[in-house]
Order: sequence, then C-alpha cells, then structure tokens
Amino acid sequence: MNKSIIIVLASLILAACGGGDKLHFTQEGVAPKPEPDVDGEPFVQTAWRRNLSGDFDTHSGRLYPVLDGEQVVMAGSEGEVIAVQSGSGETRWEIELDATITGGVGAGDGLLAVSTLDGEVIALDRNDGAEKWRARVGGEVLAPVVIAPGVAIVRAGDAKVVGLDTADGQLLWTVQKSVDGLTVRGASRPLINGRGVVVGLADGRLLALDIDRGRVLWETPIGTRRGSNEVGRLADIDSDPALLGTVLYVASFQSRVVAMALGSPRVIWSADISTLKNFGLDADRLYVTTDTGSVVALNRYSGELIWEQDRLSGRGLSGPLAVDGKLLVGDFEGVLYRLDPDSGAILSAQDVSRGAIVQAPVAIDGRVVIVSEDGRVQALDLL
Repeated sequence: MNKSIIIVLASLILAACGGGDKLHFTQEGVAPKPEPDVDGEPFVQTAWRRNLSGDFDTHSGRLYPVLDGEQVVMAGSEGEVIAVQSGSGETRWEIELDATITGGVGAGDGLLAVSTLDGEVIALDRNDGAEKWRARVGGEVLAPVVIAPGVAIVRAGDAKVVGLDTADGQLLWTVQKSVDGLTVRGASRPLINGRGVVVGLADGRLLALDIDRGRVLWETPIGTRRGSNEVGRLADIDSDPALLGTVLYVASFQSRVVAMALGSPRVIWSADISTLKNFGLDADRLYVTTDTGSVVALNRYSGELIWEQDRLSGRGLSGPLAVDGKLLVGDFEGVLYRLDPDSGAILSAQDVSRGAIVQAPVAIDGRVVIVSEDGRVQALDLL
C-alpha cells in the first residue's frame, strides 16, 4: 500500500473515531452543525438527471462532467461514459470501458479523454465515443487529462507530468520530479494557457511547462512543509489552479492561497488559508471552502478577508461556485446552500440530492451541474 493511500485511510479512521457516531467521509472530523433553519425560497429546479455506475467518493478521483460543444460528457468510476444533449439531457451515445475510471472527462482537439486507476489514458471520439487510442503513463491518474491542440497533458502519480500526441497517444515528453514523505491522495487538474501549462505537485510546488516540448519554464513553492510530523508537513496542491484575467490563483494544503502574475512565479498576495477544494471566483472575490469547514471570501486583488461563514462547519462542504451573482455550496447530506456573496449570510437551503455533493458545483451551458456520491449527475436551472 503506498503512502498516499495510507494517509487517507488514517485520516478517515481518525475522523470516524472523533465522535460517538461514525462520520461521513466528507466531514471534517467534527460533529456537523445542524442544517440552518432559513426561510429562503427554492433557488434551483432540476432540468435533467443521469445515474452513473459506481460511487463518487474520496477514492474516485475527480470525475468532472464537461461541456463539449452541445453535449455534456460524464464518466462513472466503473467504466461508463455518457454524452447527453446539454439542453434536454437526452442520450447521444453511451459506452462501457473495461477500466476503473479515476479522472475525467477531458475534452479538446476532437477528443474526449478519461484516465484510470492503473495509469492508463483512454481517448474517445467526441462524436460517438469510439475508442481512438490508449496510452500507459505509469502511476494512477486522479486528475482529469487536459487537452490542447496536438498535446494531451496528464498529471500522473505525485510528481509526474506527461505529454501525449493527441493523434495516436504516443509519448511526446515526460517531466518527473521527486516528492518525499506522505501525500494526500488526490491531484489538481493542470491549467492550460496558450502553449503553456501550470501543474501543482504533491509537495506544494507549482510547475510551468512548455506543452510542446515539456520544458520546465519555472517552478516555485506555493506550500511549505512546516509541521513537526509527516502529517503536519502535508502541503499538496489538490485544488485546481484558477485563472481570471491575468491573475492565477493556487492553494496548498495546510499552507496558503496565493495570487500570482500570469506567466511568472511572482506572488501578488498570499493568505494563510488551507484547502483541498476548488475555488469560486467572481469579478471581485475569491471564495474558498477551508479545511475547518467554513467558507471565506477574499478580496481578489489584495487577499484581504471580507467575510467568513462558519455555520456549516462539519457538514463536509464542497467547493463553492459563484454564478450569475449567486454563491452556491453543497454538503454531505445533499443540501445545496445559497450564500450572499457580499456578506456570506445563508439565504436559502434546498435538498437536491440523496447523497453528499462531492465536488464543487460546475456552471455548464447556463446551468449548475452537481455530482453526488451515489453517481447521480443533475443539471439544475437557477430560479
């Protein structure tokens, strides 16, 4: 058993032992605060839903639905890949792969790609799901593959990045770094900008690569391993880097959130906030679900704390989504909350799922798409 799996199992055991009852895997290891009693009106309604094979939990990697033209493509952990019309949810095509899918779906250059537990990338034709090629990259792949014209970029293992030819899956380049000590079992999705890509590693370093040759343009530490033991020194970059305008936002576990000037390792500001979950962003604020179970809003330009909402601690919150002037976050009981972006006040709560909302809600084609631990994918219209 590798070290990253050991640390996840240990943390789950500690969480389960932290209270009188067994705690759900998405909770923070403390008893959940009760669901707030709010009088707000319903704010979403279901447009369509699909049920996928397998479970969507901490061991499933990151199975994001993706918009590809007029279709939404999604994957289940047991090998199912489905494309549906984004408007109606009607099936366009559906296939079953003989693989345990842990990362997906990536889209680009006429392809769709998923990645597997045993380190394989599978490329599919976007029109009918027909398999185009398979490539082994070594080490499990938990993050979705990202695809630029001519090159698919894969974040494999704790510190390996691979470039594959989108035409046939042939290896173009490999960047291998070393990571010592324990890591959290997870991986952030690389972020493409033009012909460059930034990749977060399990030791808190951020790499910038030339995607055509795999040349390292720069690398810089975002997180610092500063604890007194191996658990305390975890500093993984597991939340996806986010880009708005010319500013890049990156977070390292047990360390900090930083804003960086695009194209360089120069830090504009940093805030001592720990998270493993994806950000929410709007024109003025960066929203973060912290490891203590609160949601905070930071000034996007200075990093100054604007507000903190801690009434939902212990409820296993997803990352937040800022969309159409609303701020949404889901919890371990399938409740979706609407928060006031200006103050953090909880405006409304709505039961939308039978299980935990395991990823940050995603804005797709004018709708909000959520993924639940039981494999249910729902597209929600905002009211």
